[in-house]
Amino acid sequence: MSVFQKKLSNRISRHLWATCLMTLGLTSELSATELEFNDTFLQMNGAPIDLKYFEQGNAIPPGTYSVDLYLNQMLIKRQDIAFSADARGQVKPVVSLGLLKELGVDTQKAQKEGLIAADIDNETPVDVPAQIEGSEIAFDSTSLILQFSIPQAYVKRVSRGYVDPSVWDNGITAFYSDYQANFNRNNSRGVKSDYHYLGLRNGFNLGGWRFRNDSALTGGNGSASTFKSNRNYVERDIVRLKGKLSLGELYTPGEIFDSVRFRGAQIASDIGMLPDNEIGYAPVIRGIAETNATVEVRQGGYVIYSAAVPPGAFEFTDIYPSGSNGDLQIKIIEADGRVREYQQSYAYQPVMTRRGNLRYSLTSGEYSSDGRPSPKFTQGTLVYGLTDNITSYGGALVGQGYHAINLGAGVNSGLGGISMDITSSESKAPSRKVAKGHSARLLYSKTLSATNTTFTMAAYRYSTEGYRSLSQHVDDLLYRDRAGYGIQKSRLDLNVNQNLSQRSSLYLSMGETSYWRTQGRTRNWQVGFSSSISDVSYSLAVARTQGDQMSRGSDTQLTATLSMPIGKSGSSHRLSSNAVSSQNGDTSINSSVSGYLDDKQTVNYLAQANHSKLSGTNTGVGLGWDTPSAKLTANYSQGRDDKHLDLNASGSVVVHSGGVTLGQPLGETFGLLEIPDVNNAGVSGWNAVRTDRKGYAVVPYMQPYRYNWIDLDTQTLGTDTEVAETSKVLVPTRGAIVKASYAAQSGRRLQFELQADQGGRIPFGAQGYDDQGKLLGMVDNLSRLLVFGVPDQGKLEVRWAQGSCTVDYKLEPAKKELAYERVQIPCRAS
Repeated sequence: MSVFQKKLSNRISRHLWATCLMTLGLTSELSATELEFNDTFLQMNGAPIDLKYFEQGNAIPPGTYSVDLYLNQMLIKRQDIAFSADARGQVKPVVSLGLLKELGVDTQKAQKEGLIAADIDNETPVDVPAQIEGSEIAFDSTSLILQFSIPQAYVKRVSRGYVDPSVWDNGITAFYSDYQANFNRNNSRGVKSDYHYLGLRNGFNLGGWRFRNDSALTGGNGSASTFKSNRNYVERDIVRLKGKLSLGELYTPGEIFDSVRFRGAQIASDIGMLPDNEIGYAPVIRGIAETNATVEVRQGGYVIYSAAVPPGAFEFTDIYPSGSNGDLQIKIIEADGRVREYQQSYAYQPVMTRRGNLRYSLTSGEYSSDGRPSPKFTQGTLVYGLTDNITSYGGALVGQGYHAINLGAGVNSGLGGISMDITSSESKAPSRKVAKGHSARLLYSKTLSATNTTFTMAAYRYSTEGYRSLSQHVDDLLYRDRAGYGIQKSRLDLNVNQNLSQRSSLYLSMGETSYWRTQGRTRNWQVGFSSSISDVSYSLAVARTQGDQMSRGSDTQLTATLSMPIGKSGSSHRLSSNAVSSQNGDTSINSSVSGYLDDKQTVNYLAQANHSKLSGTNTGVGLGWDTPSAKLTANYSQGRDDKHLDLNASGSVVVHSGGVTLGQPLGETFGLLEIPDVNNAGVSGWNAVRTDRKGYAVVPYMQPYRYNWIDLDTQTLGTDTEVAETSKVLVPTRGAIVKASYAAQSGRRLQFELQADQGGRIPFGAQGYDDQGKLLGMVDNLSRLLVFGVPDQGKLEVRWAQGSCTVDYKLEPAKKELAYERVQIPCRAS
């Protein structure tokens, strides 16, 4: 859309003349007084003017306008609101009972007190200032804000961020598949090795039910391709209990007991439904690759994430672990075939909740893991906020040959958030005596404001030799001759983030684990520093693994990175260099040039050169493309002894009532945008999201139970397209596929230069209507009428306070290269 068209958009054109009047001192404050003044000041070139509504002190004429709605200074939503004139000619918004409910007004209380009639429906208009004492409604025509000021006694008491369940949207019926596909080929000294991975997150939504399947296909040279269905389950919200019901292959919550995979049923609270309590912990996976490597992330033996990475430090923040607890196994497969593995903890921060809040879970089913025994069990947990600073929690787990009980408390103190609990277990393996034991756990979190230091998680657990978690009990059932061997004795995990300045930060993560009946400990730690000077950024990172239980190997790695823009400041093209050194591996230096090839930053490139002690010199190129249908990347590198190829694709397929739509990776909750038959329309904030030929587009990563604004990028609309509104607000439930439909009109944009009888001009402010009575626009001070979407032949009627005239027109063929066409035509008196 051109600059001219943006200035003459539907919204601005309706208010251009209102702004002119306001500059002369006409404001809504004058609405109480009927005014009559000399219109000569507004006449230009002798054209008369129609001031019918402005003489009453109005800033706008009757009509429907898209406005932002505020309740007591807080933005609630954006919506089309009808404005109509009352008996005195005052133009006011039409406020219905249903609108007041959506804004958060306690209409039930007002009805009980007799302020609002009890027998009206949601569509009935309510005169708010007259019926609720102390309330006001003010409209700002310059910024299109409708401000409701309501006494606090008649506003529902909700926390910040809370959205009433009455506006939650379960979405549409649809099927989707969110996929990630990787293919890697290595040719090292004539030996070829391939690796492929296809991860699928499939779903089908029917009403409030969510049917889900997580699957993965992995394989390569030397191993047959294997397809595993990680889990199949169905779930739905239970709004009254602020939770959800799930059936199928699931994971138990890990807040109190260790999370395990099971087949059965579960009902558990969902903190996302609570105000401002969307506080989940997502692990950050960090490591160092020495070559163009492939990184696999596994949980419970299942691959949940896989990605190709270049030499140097890597960081993943977009993985989807299952459950809420359970170690992650990180596997780095180097280009030359070397493999390194280590574990990373994944657990909650201290167990805390607000006063009066209750979190719960009830699980029943059988333990599920390939090739292992499957004892049946039932587990229940509760977390309750006793006071503002004390949280109590506990749980019980009863299964075949096993039971455990947990009791704990969380305290919010000046020293930080601390939770402490003790779990007692009793397990019985065949032909063995009963194993009894205890496990103590301490979780700690603290942000030091003075130094801007954050301890994101500091956890310690100590277990006696007889203690068993449910998973360890299952291990005893499987390995009868090694019962109790290698049971965890103690574990310490620490993560620290330190901001040194606005540009510099330091992170540290450490983990140490010891085992019963096993000598030695496993340790891993990582420390990194990053900073920048102007547009030049640099970082240092060190990682060490020691005493891995499987390989008993130890290794220390060091990496340093430098990056700077090429050309002017802020350029998208950057020159980067990084060095990697490994105690037991390779030493290499890699330099690269990267950037974007388009203004929308959807096409990126990479050219690199690498020199290593073991492999010599290696060069490579890469290309990435964020299309409306998928994310695609390809990388190729070649050295003295090896060749390496990476091909990656990720995206989604959504099947709905309107057809099949391809899109970007989805996330857990997403939207479907529809602008019928409008191709290539974009969404603000999503450069790669575009509507297809049918007018559909997928908008990923929406926040459940919260307001999500979907704003169309009007610059992507053609000159022959106009939408009635450009913004929608959606409130999806978790896992919903919500739909935002926009009404669009296609046609020609015309400027009629009207000539009245005897060569006179049409009054400024006169309104033009088509033969169906639809308002098309207003006449400006030069007797011009800008219209859109009219047929090539027809009739218009122009009306003003003292009269009207009619235009009969027949247009020439459209000139599509013009933003708008000018037509001189007479307007004959009616």
